Amino acid sequence: MDKIQPQNIIPSAEELLSLQLSGYSSKQIFESSEEQLNKWISQTEDKRVKAIQILQKQTEAGIITLSYYNPQYPKHFKENLGFDAPVLIHLLGDKELIHNNNCITIIGARKADAEGLNVAYQLAFQCASEGHPIVSGLSLGCDTAAHQGCLDAGGKTIAIVASGLDITHPKSNKALQEEIIAKGGLILSEHPFGVKANPTRLVARCRMQVVLSQKIIVAQCPTVSGTMYAVRFAQIYKGDLYAVESDAYREINSGNRYLLEHGIAAPIRLDS
Repeated sequence: MDKIQPQNIIPSAEELLSLQLSGYSSKQIFESSEEQLNKWISQTEDKRVKAIQILQKQTEAGIITLSYYNPQYPKHFKENLGFDAPVLIHLLGDKELIHNNNCITIIGARKADAEGLNVAYQLAFQCASEGHPIVSGLSLGCDTAAHQGCLDAGGKTIAIVASGLDITHPKSNKALQEEIIAKGGLILSEHPFGVKANPTRLVARCRMQVVLSQKIIVAQCPTVSGTMYAVRFAQIYKGDLYAVESDAYREINSGNRYLLEHGIAAPIRLDS
């Protein structure tokens, strides 16, 4: 992974958000010289007022924003993501969870069948009972089942989302998001208030799920699935990847079979 060079200039969260609002990517910011960064910051003064307003609204909503340069920024992102690390992350809930070294990501298809939902729920329940925070993406299907399994076991769960924290995606999971916070969990995003989820952002959040976790478990997915993006990130960042075995493979869990047959993931069962 590319390593960010230390800089004498440390941009504030307001300056970094101004740069983001102006269209600059993390990679551009991290690769820029101090002279170039100062120039860009001076050129984004027109976005500064909006950035200040957004950060103020987030603070009022109980959200903590950490910049890459903040000592509390998670080492998992810094050490693994390189130029792909978010310059800002926005946290609602127990921010200490981002430093936990025993997280397990459980993910899978949005249209999982009853078997897939049960596997995601039971694995999350089992892992949470053993003291592991459960990471997932608040999507329908396996993600929802994993979050709920963790909560029902009395554990803490982290939802990494693809929108600003003033938006719940999907809307039907608003109650689940509130339960996660109420029970000591965390909602994390690299996007500020006002940003809506889209396919690109949904894919991008997978990289953070992968590097934040000790293990990544695919509960159930077809071969062509959004879950496979997380698999690719696990291969890039060398995450410990597992896929649930089944006694009968169908289209909905054909991805599991593919991962196991090609040695991409190690097998796992509920009683493993």
